[in-house]
Amino acid sequence: MGLHAEGLPWERQPREGDEAFAAFLAYRDLGPRRTHEATRLHLGKRPGYLKPIERWSTLRDWRLRASAWDDHLQAERDKVAAEEAAKWERRRLRALEQNWELCQSIRARIAQMLAIPPEPPAVAPPAPARAMPEAIPDAAATPEGATKSAGREPTRGNDLAVARLSKLVFDLERAILAEALPGPEDFDPMTATIEEFKEYMARFYRRDRPPR
Repeated sequence: MGLHAEGLPWERQPREGDEAFAAFLAYRDLGPRRTHEATRLHLGKRPGYLKPIERWSTLRDWRLRASAWDDHLQAERDKVAAEEAAKWERRRLRALEQNWELCQSIRARIAQMLAIPPEPPAVAPPAPARAMPEAIPDAAATPEGATKSAGREPTRGNDLAVARLSKLVFDLERAILAEALPGPEDFDPMTATIEEFKEYMARFYRRDRPPR
């Protein structure tokens, strides 16, 4: 097959006529189901047109040129897939980094909340004397009730928030490490870091724990 020195196999070849090249393009673009007969049908030609198709195919080595076209298309698909995978991998790593920074912000907030000393229980002032006790509405709080209410721990809500935030940040960090670090099948004890060792052991611990 005399291909052009600077051309590509699936492109038009020297001295390849318009009709022959159009037939080759039809054959080439049929993909895996390409045959001479399928090419004739695709072109809408009569049965007798199969003879020139076979002649052109032999003369110009259609099978080799079409195979080169298939390889070219696959290489382009692989390139696009690799670029797409790299893009999403960058996004995944960026999201992991942002989530880790969020965890550290939550930890800083927890440290601020823990640094606030608990307030002592407030002491209710004595109830003023009333000239007419019978005039006190039934719904009014009694001194005993006021004292009980004022004596509640004001930091209970703060402690609950700290506990919830602590669990949240622990779960988030564990999930981030599980996503970022290699799985047990990829774990290499000879090259693993301390954090990878910790995550590796944590995974086995979670795996061996009975379900709740």
